[in-house]
Amino acid sequence: MGLTIQKNAIILAAGKSNRFAPFTYEKPKGLFRVKGDILIERQIEQLRTAGVKDIYIVVGYMKEKFFYLEKKYGVHLLVNNTFGIKGNIYSLYTAREYLENTFICCADHYFVYNPFTDSNVQNCSYRACSYHEGSFREFAVEYSDASVITDVAVGGRDHMTMVGHAYFNKTFSELFRKYMEAEINDFGVAGMFWEEFYAKHQKNLTLYMKEYDEKDILEFDSIDDLRQFDSEFLFNVDSEIITNICRTIDCHPNNIVDIAVIQAGLTNVSFVFTAGGIKYVYRHPGGTAGNLINRKAERYAQYKAKELGVDKSVIYMDESGWKISYYVPDMVSCDFETHPEQFKLGMEYLRKIHGVQVDSDIKVFDDVKEGKKLMTIASASKGNLFSEFSELIEKIEKLDLLVKADAVTLGIKPVLCHNDAYVPNYLATQTGELYLIDWEYAGINDPANDVACILCRGDYSKERTEEYLREYFGRELTPGEHRHYIAYIALCGFYWFCWGLYKGSVGDDDGFFFLPAYRSCIRYIDIALESYAEGNQLDMGGDTK
Repeated sequence: MGLTIQKNAIILAAGKSNRFAPFTYEKPKGLFRVKGDILIERQIEQLRTAGVKDIYIVVGYMKEKFFYLEKKYGVHLLVNNTFGIKGNIYSLYTAREYLENTFICCADHYFVYNPFTDSNVQNCSYRACSYHEGSFREFAVEYSDASVITDVAVGGRDHMTMVGHAYFNKTFSELFRKYMEAEINDFGVAGMFWEEFYAKHQKNLTLYMKEYDEKDILEFDSIDDLRQFDSEFLFNVDSEIITNICRTIDCHPNNIVDIAVIQAGLTNVSFVFTAGGIKYVYRHPGGTAGNLINRKAERYAQYKAKELGVDKSVIYMDESGWKISYYVPDMVSCDFETHPEQFKLGMEYLRKIHGVQVDSDIKVFDDVKEGKKLMTIASASKGNLFSEFSELIEKIEKLDLLVKADAVTLGIKPVLCHNDAYVPNYLATQTGELYLIDWEYAGINDPANDVACILCRGDYSKERTEEYLREYFGRELTPGEHRHYIAYIALCGFYWFCWGLYKGSVGDDDGFFFLPAYRSCIRYIDIALESYAEGNQLDMGGDTK
């Protein structure tokens, strides 16, 4: 009798699985419950049944949710904090010292029967594959009469594809590890799937194709795909999102259909769904939302907007930040420049909000103070921004003091403000309705800020800027009012410039208005300061568009 080969396993569990949002905003896909089993726990138990004692799990996204596995199963966790910018080859690289006679698995696969107990007498390295009818996005393989993989391609139709797990014997592992250690820092390598890296060295790495029935190894590509296999998935997913929806609109989890993400960012993920023939939007607060958003102020403003008919879509918003709204159908492009009726109604909405009697404990939104907070955070990765923009900051702080003193003189009192009012946050319909949405930055502020939010993020001429101010006031402005509102374009531009710095510092899109906001700040700050020095209505110096 030959010696029994001791095998171990590496389970890759670092990724986010964006196609399964919004539920992956609550937990990683590998922790989903499918037909009564937690996906990764089912794999661990199947590996244990096959005699695999040493199991290494590479975690990254929401890694802390996997921590319990060490105590429950005696597995070993390894951390890959680069999961958001690198491919799974880097997760395998993280676990490279444990590559021996090793099963390579992904945490979100579902094995109908235990594949780890299959006999492999000759201890050959292999990749699980199945024949796929129709088009696919997986890796397609060509193979010889001896089932040795000879070529790998991405996507195809009616072909043998890589699916499920793999097995590396010790010889294969040593060579694969050698290649990884030599090349992981080469251009593009760290962003690869491990299968791509294998294909790069295919001539020197013998990997067999081991065929399985496609019904025996499942890789769920979408929520609908998963629900086809487990019709009770939403009922058993242990999701606060599903609980919130069912309690709010009084429905059963299985009645929720047609889930589709429409926005996923730093502060929220939003998705549409249908229940009982009615289409809704659910907004779930993201992981960094608490750093940016005052949910109490947002909720207060959201309900005031509903009362005033400014945003009739909202059904319920919780203090923690989640919200359910009716889906607004028949939307058309909102464009204040070509649709004067939208422009007039948009300004009317701002006046309505500014007329609200505000609770005293609602957050005061200070553009300069909030902007400097964002700049402080951004400086951690972008260098000392306070030094780089010291001249601008000095002017902004001076202008801020002048404007606040001016507000007292003019009798301009702080009011409830949207603080993110610009055309993309207005929704228009074919029937002429208008909605002002996204109240996350709402709070008490100078009313000039809401008009400035629009003007500082676009390239508006002098004449068009004056039209915005006249439409908001419904009359010609006094010299003092004009000076005050124009100065706010610089202050508001500074805030949104800082917002762009922050977004860029955390690896997110810094916004199409990042540069326009900076330009607006620079364009108006000296004009505003000079106007205060002279004490007259400022002269913007003609059309600078």
